[in-house]
Amino acid sequence: MEVHLLVQAAPPPAAVAPAPTPPTLQRLAPIAQKAKALTLTKGGRTENMVVRYQIFLRTVAKPGAVPAAPEGVTVSAIPCVWVVESYLQRDLCFYSITGLLGCEAGATKPLQAIENGQADLPAGTTCEVFAKPVTAAEDRVIANLDRLKVQMFEEDYQLAVRPRLLKAGVTLTER
Repeated sequence: MEVHLLVQAAPPPAAVAPAPTPPTLQRLAPIAQKAKALTLTKGGRTENMVVRYQIFLRTVAKPGAVPAAPEGVTVSAIPCVWVVESYLQRDLCFYSITGLLGCEAGATKPLQAIENGQADLPAGTTCEVFAKPVTAAEDRVIANLDRLKVQMFEEDYQLAVRPRLLKAGVTLTER
């Protein structure tokens, strides 16, 4: 007597949907740059230097707690809180006739252009740095900095960089 046994493999596991992309809750974005080329002279020797400036934004978005809703009731707003901060970064880089010698560790200082805000976003949207009210806040900070950036770069050079170099006994020439 012959017995045929039919064996069936277990069904494959159900396809798992890929995890949703997590929201971007923090972003650093450069918005303005400037380089000031200098020649330093001391004791008959010269060296080239570049003062590199950058203004950048740090934006942080924080989703608020979604209120619990009774069954059958739809939540119509997603709370979102954000802060847009601005910073000035300065790097001093020195060059020889053969190329770059090196750069000092960058100095970064916070600027006064800051905006904090909060809004209830429509249901189905995500509180992240790309949400419309957050990008609108960034645009306002950028507009404010655009009016002041040339002055900020020059003030930093005159108050922080130039005195330090002159104290070292060098003669400065802008290139």
